[in-house]
Amino acid sequence: MRGDSGLLAGSVHIRLIVIVGFLKEKVMTKIFVPQAIPEPAADLLRTLGEVTIFPHADRVISEPELLEAVRDKNILYAMGEIPYDSKIIDAAKDLKFISAMHSSAKFVDFAAATQRNVPVAGVPHATKTTAEFTFALLMATAWRLPEADTFLRDGRWKQNQSMAFMGSRLYDKNLGILGMGQIGQMVARKAAACDMRILYHKRSRLSTAEEIALGSAEYRSIDDLFMESDFIVLSTILTNDTKGLVNERLISMMKPSAILINTSRGPVLDEVALEKALRENRIRGAALDVYQNEIPEPNPGPLEGLLDLPNVILTPHIGTAARETREEIAMYAAKNIERFLAGERPLNVFNPEVYGETAIKSEQIG
Repeated sequence: MRGDSGLLAGSVHIRLIVIVGFLKEKVMTKIFVPQAIPEPAADLLRTLGEVTIFPHADRVISEPELLEAVRDKNILYAMGEIPYDSKIIDAAKDLKFISAMHSSAKFVDFAAATQRNVPVAGVPHATKTTAEFTFALLMATAWRLPEADTFLRDGRWKQNQSMAFMGSRLYDKNLGILGMGQIGQMVARKAAACDMRILYHKRSRLSTAEEIALGSAEYRSIDDLFMESDFIVLSTILTNDTKGLVNERLISMMKPSAILINTSRGPVLDEVALEKALRENRIRGAALDVYQNEIPEPNPGPLEGLLDLPNVILTPHIGTAARETREEIAMYAAKNIERFLAGERPLNVFNPEVYGETAIKSEQIG
């Protein structure tokens, strides 16, 4: 019995040493978050180490502040508004890991991180949320909901059957989707449920079975897509080939009654050509959630000429801004930090070279 007691005491002593060591490690791990994140994710981070969150919600952290903040940090939580370039990465002398609350994290210098043998990991695409938001913009633009709201608030509602304010129904209309990836396909399913005819263009045509599953979607050349569609949704990734793809030539092919929606990437669309077409009423309307110039660039947002047009809806890149989705992706990024600290490989690593694997090749540039 005495021997068993001694063994038990020794076991407890060893366990206490392990626990104390683990707690010490957690305290020693310093995590930096450049702006507020959903509280459940922040709470998890606080169980993993010493967390510093930039406290000012009314502005973006400046570069000098960021350089100072990361200097003694081991882990950086990355967000789209804050670029982590080589200068920032080099300033974090004890950097071990970067966890991005983003699906592509092009604002992180992967080469600089890889040179330091620092893994960079991200989150999955919030495809369902973006598709839902895209369809919300489509419906709001078709039914002219922002204009209707202003119409009522301005006291102009005088007749129930007035011809002064008319929207457009969706059923029996042609929806053209440029880029039929996951988001495009989800938008197509929603449109098919509204009895819309689905047209699409992508570099490689879908199989017959895939087209049937998407409401008998029909492939078109890009020119025919713009000529035949009543609504056009841009849902392509940004590459060197798609940058500036939707230009004045394509916009000029659209029907006078057509509406264009962009929730992909701003530089895909020529905003100058779009503004001209809207101002001259050569197309009926548009809705944009992404722009050529976005944070962290100065003066982010749409081309100034778009701001005074009543036939365009403008939103500040909120395609994934559902509360539930933002909480999920924030927690995903926090759990990647938890995995890393537990000695496990994080999910969605952008630079697998740090694990001795082949680099990921991607055409995507933003």
